[in-house]
Amino acid sequence: MNAATSTVSDPYYMAATAQGTTASGPRQAAIRVAAYYHAEHRGFAPGHELDDWLLAEREIDAVQAARGTGR
Repeated sequence: MNAATSTVSDPYYMAATAQGTTASGPRQAAIRVAAYYHAEHRGFAPGHELDDWLLAEREIDAVQAARGTGR
């Protein structure tokens, strides 16, 4: 997926934009992957992109906190 062309139709980018977290980096990449796997687990049913993103954020932040790496 090309980052320049995929952001407009990427529901996880749109979820990030809704949260004001569009800066690219390792944290967002980890959240994006986790959110994708949550969507996959649901069978990619539409309408839950933001929920997937927020759950993934909480999970990644918890892992980082446990490792002591913070945000």
